[in-house]
Amino acid sequence: MFNSMTQPIYCKGDINLIARYNKFDGSVEIGDLDNPSDGWVTYDPTQGASSDELTEICNRLYDRCLLGELGVDGFRPAKDHVMIKCNI
Repeated sequence: MFNSMTQPIYCKGDINLIARYNKFDGSVEIGDLDNPSDGWVTYDPTQGASSDELTEICNRLYDRCLLGELGVDGFRPAKDHVMIKCNI
């Protein structure tokens, strides 16, 4: 199950992805919010995704996870993220 309260999310049109940092093996994993039964997939930016658009999205999620785990100013580790409700 995905915990959207602590992970970077990308939702636009038909693409709804969530990312998490896996501390056990030091990897970033991507999940599809529309198909949670697919589970987590380890993302390798050197391989990319199935399209240029998905590769760009996954690369951004990957970077956000790593920057958060490194404690870079302006990025928070996943465990410190807070969801804010916004009215669209």
